Amino acid sequence: MLIHKNNNFIGLLIGLLVLIFTTPLLHLFDEKIAQFILHLAIIGMMIITIIGNQGNRQWYRSIIILSIIEVIIFLLAILLNEMLLTHIAISLLLIFLITSIAVAFSSVFFSQEITINQLVGASCIYLLLGIVWAILYTNLYYFDVESFKGLGGMSAKMRFQDFMYFSFVTLSTLGYGDITPVTQFAKTLAFMQAVVGQLYLTIMVAGLVGKAINSRSPSTSD
Repeated sequence: MLIHKNNNFIGLLIGLLVLIFTTPLLHLFDEKIAQFILHLAIIGMMIITIIGNQGNRQWYRSIIILSIIEVIIFLLAILLNEMLLTHIAISLLLIFLITSIAVAFSSVFFSQEITINQLVGASCIYLLLGIVWAILYTNLYYFDVESFKGLGGMSAKMRFQDFMYFSFVTLSTLGYGDITPVTQFAKTLAFMQAVVGQLYLTIMVAGLVGKAINSRSPSTSD
């Protein structure tokens, strides 16, 4: 089996990549179908993660509960055609993402050895940070369309695909400048993301190098 408890972060990585590569397709459809696709991607990511984390009972149960809630909100959003419900659904996704970051960080940085699974987990944390901020930007724009410029002056509809792009451009400090924060709160979110992204990369490299040195030190002393 490709995904199991000793290789659990592969499931999370696959789920994250499915969500990331689904979002560019949203603009090809009308708003209702885009909501449908986004919810399916979110639920699919959770299901794939569940498969690989049955050994972690606490996280496993939390994901199942969140998945059930997501399905309920998803059905309500489709039936009522209410954009607010979609924003509530992706906001609940924050709980899953932040929990995933905590679990991955603990597994990667508090273990004694470096494995492929841990390296995948370290990559997942970086992707999770980008998605977390994409959700924050999306919700901010929903409540205040003046928070960002460069979105064509469109109404407060679902802009998750645009903010997914903006989030990772900001996280990597690439900053093309086509979408820019305008309000003070939006600017604060943006620069904090850039700071967190750089700090994480520094901590990750230092932590992995330190563990590699420690794992080799006994054989060196012999």
